[in-house]
Amino acid sequence: MIPLQLRTPARAQPAPTRWPFRHRGLARSLPAMAIMGLAATGACQRQAAGDGAPHAIGVGAIPGTPGYENIVRGLELAVERLNAAGPTRFAVRLPPAGVSSPVRLAEQLREDPTVIAVVGHPESGNTLETVPIYADAEHEGANGVVMVSQTASSPRLSGVSPWFFRVAPSDADAAQHTAHWVLDTLGARRAAIIYRNDSYGRDWASTFADVFGKGGGIVATRDPYLTGVTEWEAYASLVALRKPDVVLFPGDADDAVQFLRSLRARGVRVPFVGGDGTEGIARDTIAVGAYVSAFFRADRASSPEAMHFLARYRDRFRQEPDGFAALSYDAAIVIGRTVAGGANTRPALRMALEGIGNGTPSVDGVVGRIAFDQNHDIKGRPVLLTRVTRAGAAGTGTGTDVPKTGAGAP
Repeated sequence: MIPLQLRTPARAQPAPTRWPFRHRGLARSLPAMAIMGLAATGACQRQAAGDGAPHAIGVGAIPGTPGYENIVRGLELAVERLNAAGPTRFAVRLPPAGVSSPVRLAEQLREDPTVIAVVGHPESGNTLETVPIYADAEHEGANGVVMVSQTASSPRLSGVSPWFFRVAPSDADAAQHTAHWVLDTLGARRAAIIYRNDSYGRDWASTFADVFGKGGGIVATRDPYLTGVTEWEAYASLVALRKPDVVLFPGDADDAVQFLRSLRARGVRVPFVGGDGTEGIARDTIAVGAYVSAFFRADRASSPEAMHFLARYRDRFRQEPDGFAALSYDAAIVIGRTVAGGANTRPALRMALEGIGNGTPSVDGVVGRIAFDQNHDIKGRPVLLTRVTRAGAAGTGTGTDVPKTGAGAP
């Protein structure tokens, strides 16, 4: 793939968030020095760990779901990195055997006193469902535990809880940047949007359509699909009838491949642009020439932390890391380094993470510097568009910065 970087535009900061799950003893206005006091008074939350026991970082993902294996790999490498730095020790807490409910997993991780924080959930839907559980909303945050999501990107997660953070940009950013790129670089003015019928697909499609329309584009058709029960030939026929000059697809990789085959069979060969969930289409020859929105590209990673991660990942697993692995590593690294800096209880960690990039130095990650805004979204994280140049060519090619003009451009 040839990666094309879209930089996050400067934008005015939103009004301070009114946290729905606020614990009244943990106001954001507390001075930074209060963190150490919370570290002492909150020690009861880890009473079962014992002195010197490792801090567990929980895996907030369901075994067998897309990306799970690479999520665990990223966490394991991060924990190895943290433990090598010492003296604070960490461990990975895997989901209990047989767990299939995100809510049940969240309850088990929250109630485990050795768990200092959770990396996950990767899906926006599961994240929205479990945020109140991790935040212990029922008891006003008394036993809340921080969740740092690697890839959950719904705009509805911005400021959803004081216990939630994320290291990937929101769909609002990704869809906005993609719309500008489609207008300015592809020169497209007539778009077909086929989106997965869930919070991710709906939010992405809505934002893209709004920005595309304001830029002078026309949405020729905008239709949802259901994974596993879709007649792709019918969708391809509809798109062919509407004659767009670009097709947008915020959905899954497997669905994208099937849809592309149906489009090609109908003679539709206009540019195809997939959302961040379609990264896996690069494995199939039908995807050559398609574009994919992504949060991470191994060939664009250049920081010291990235070089360490890439070398270890390639040596250990004999393959290139994907976004699940890299962003899970980053989530665990920012948790671990903050804990090692003294925020060694759940309340102290939550407050300390809020300060990263806001008086406290940002943290070097694989994908970029890690800092959080007042809604606990990642600050300044770029979105990438990559072009599939040959089957299996993910992560190859030469990167080119893509200038953007119009609303939202820097």
